[in-house]
Formats: sequence, structure tokens, C-alpha cells
Amino acid sequence: MTLVVAIDRSNTEDGKDIISILNNICNMVAGVKLGMPLLLKHDLNLLSNIRKICRNNLIIDLKLADIGEVMVETVELFKNYADAVIAHSFIGKNGALDKLKNYLDENNMKLILVGSMSHKGSEEIYDKEIGNIIKLIKDINPWGIVLPATRPEIIKVFRRELGNEIKILSPGVGVQGARPGSALCYGADYEIIGRSIMNSPDPKEATKVLIYEQKRGMYECKK
Repeated sequence: MTLVVAIDRSNTEDGKDIISILNNICNMVAGVKLGMPLLLKHDLNLLSNIRKICRNNLIIDLKLADIGEVMVETVELFKNYADAVIAHSFIGKNGALDKLKNYLDENNMKLILVGSMSHKGSEEIYDKEIGNIIKLIKDINPWGIVLPATRPEIIKVFRRELGNEIKILSPGVGVQGARPGSALCYGADYEIIGRSIMNSPDPKEATKVLIYEQKRGMYECKK
């Protein structure tokens, strides 16, 4: 499975709409990424209920960017509910990502680092430091990295430099303009898709269609 569904908000106060959707699609996707708006709006009961439905690859998208102690204390709140945590890479290793990585390793959780982002502003800072970011990622050796499907040439560079051990997760498919399967063609392992599923009147059918389009996109790029 190559689709990770992103959920940033719910349309109900208790989050039951999300539970209903995940009951129908969790066995069809490789993972679920929960964003900050959702995490801030709801308490840990929603995470607990999501965890009961989706047992594997529950990703908490905190976009952490702080000193090590603060990041560890933040992640500790979610350690019973999440399989992986997303952090920014630009904060560096010493006193920051090294401490976070050690804590996650000790608690059997995965670290996912942002290597670039899907919005245009990422070109102003992140993409100018690709060489340094790749060096840091090699040193930290996270489970995965986030790279934009909207700029597949970035995926190609990271895949060439990092090999196949580190997983690449690519947002930007659907509403932001990238076609399903396009990031996979350039070396991504997973495509992160949110609004195309969550805003659909039939999320299960939308998920089926996106999976089909991913496969078709992969077939076309191999021809």
C-alpha cells in the first residue's frame, strides 16, 4: 500500500466523522497522518479511538522544531498512541534531533524528518540547503523523510543521495496539484493525500479511485 491519508480537522465536536471514515478506509491505506489542527481541537480520547481502528503507522504530524528536551516532553504525551512523529530537519542534530531520535528509538517509535515542503516558500530556505539537509539526514538516519510531490525533482535528488533504506512520504497530491502516482514515479514510497479523501461525499470510493490512479500513474511512468 502506498497511500497515507492526512487528517487535519474534523467537522464535528466529538470527531465521530473521522472515526466513521477511518472505519471504512483504514484497511486500504498504509498509514494515517494526524495534523496539528486536529490534535489541538480534540483530547487524547479521539487518538485512543483512532488507535483502536488503525493499528499501524499512525503518524503524529507535530512538525517539531525545538531543543531536544522540549521535543521529547512533547512526544511523551503521544507515545501510547502513535507509531511515528514528524519533526523539522533545519534545527540540526546536537541538542535537538539527536535527543529526539534516541527517545523515539527507546520507545519503538519512528522519526520522520521534513526534507522539503510542498508550498512555494520552501524554495526560499529549505531547497537552498538541500546538501546540508541530506548530510544531516544521513547522520540522524530517520525512518522516513517528507518531500513534496509538487516538486518531484527534489524527490529524485534525495533518493539518489540516500538510497532506498529511508522511506519517502510525499504530500501535495490532489488539491495542491500533483497527480496520484507522480511522486511514486520519482522514488517516493508513499503519497500523502488528505482533502481529496476527507472532503469527498464518499471517502471510501475516493480512496479506491486514488489507489487505482496511483497504480495507473506508476504504470505510465514505467512505459
